[in-house]
Amino acid sequence: MKIKRLLCFAALILSVVAFSACKNEDEEISKYIPNAGDEYWLGHIPQENMDGYEFRILSRKGMVDDQYVEEETGDIINDAVFKRNETVKGYFNIDIVSIESSSNTADDAISSILAGDDQYDIMLPHSRTAFQYAIQDALVNFNDIKTIDTSKEWWSPDIIDSCNVNGHLYVLDGDISTHRLYYCFAMYFNKRIFDELGLEYPYQMVLDNNWTFDEFSKLVKKGSKDLNGDGLLKQEDDQLGYYTREWFGAIQVLYAGNQRIYAKDAAGIPRLTLNSPKTVQVFSDFFKLADSDDVFLQISPGKVAKEDLFPAGRAMFADNDLGQAQQLRAMDDEFGILPWPKFSADDKYETVVNGHASLLTMPITVPDKQKSGKIIEALCALGNKEVIPAFYEVSLKTKFSRDTESEKMIDIIKDSIIYDLGYVSGGTMNSVGATLANQSNHDFAQFYAQNESKAQVDLQNFLSSYGKM
Repeated sequence: MKIKRLLCFAALILSVVAFSACKNEDEEISKYIPNAGDEYWLGHIPQENMDGYEFRILSRKGMVDDQYVEEETGDIINDAVFKRNETVKGYFNIDIVSIESSSNTADDAISSILAGDDQYDIMLPHSRTAFQYAIQDALVNFNDIKTIDTSKEWWSPDIIDSCNVNGHLYVLDGDISTHRLYYCFAMYFNKRIFDELGLEYPYQMVLDNNWTFDEFSKLVKKGSKDLNGDGLLKQEDDQLGYYTREWFGAIQVLYAGNQRIYAKDAAGIPRLTLNSPKTVQVFSDFFKLADSDDVFLQISPGKVAKEDLFPAGRAMFADNDLGQAQQLRAMDDEFGILPWPKFSADDKYETVVNGHASLLTMPITVPDKQKSGKIIEALCALGNKEVIPAFYEVSLKTKFSRDTESEKMIDIIKDSIIYDLGYVSGGTMNSVGATLANQSNHDFAQFYAQNESKAQVDLQNFLSSYGKM
């Protein structure tokens, strides 16, 4: 069977070469034609001559290079994106056209789509913007695109499960983009501070499944230090145990406790499940720690640190997107990377992707949705082959993390990524962590009681518009 598959793919390659030979002599032939090593990624996608079709990608302002670059530059990620695109172009005889949105959310296409204008094959808007397109009937249901095989490893199974409502799935995530990895949350720690305190790095606790919020809190309290000797702990002058922001720890802690804003019932219908005894405990313990002198919880606007305390060497711990490891290359102190701690010992490590990440969508105006689906599948498959290894294995693991232990931690983070429909889709409760952070009493029970009725209406409206229920 394996020999037969290789022979079939060899015939496919010969057809690509034969097709390329028929091109005008003045036309440049891409050097990135599929080879036998690409069979695993492209063997399930029938090759097709699409006669120079322009495949149009709408990207958010400032994020075009996630999908499109003009040329090779020597940068490993840039060149991986270029190679992926050139291979797909040669495989289908297409061109790839990049369009940059006028906004960072990429919400400026809705009018043209609803007017019936065919301007884009795919869009990668802000995750919450993607759902705004969906509830306005501007997007294709990916369940209807048979040329996309979501069972393949290059697609995120969790988002496919979480965001598939009543047979309707309007968003996808996978190796077509680096955002799933770049924007998932991670915990960073300062090795110098651990060394000065004679403490072991938490790596083994993670591997032993003992890395819990309680253990983390104990370390945070040990990490603070009055540097100027005035008897007070102040972010302006001193070393703190933990530095976070309202959009980081205050929402990630919910998933550290394996809770969800929306979770599906036995019939597969999303329900508002945020209000549980565990959620009450999770937020209570988090804000008790966050309000202590050992922690600086940044709230914008109003309570903003004059500098980022972690790269300045004045925070034992800080949480941020995993991709922010790239920004710590100039940091003087050595640092390590960890998954965010589980809330309790019987929880699983779970990492949410920051809502700032993009999601993949297809406008309803695409003329041949199955053909565009083929190209999407190829881009995602070769993203798994070319782009993600460059970003993950080389960039994150080798270039930016500073020890082999952090490599294992990144593997755990990657394997623990989840999506909560209630977080990314909008509604009254979707920013619960940031909302509580901005309230002086951080009272979850009070907030929930005041907003439950509206949240239930929001959910029913969403199920009606998104899930056609």
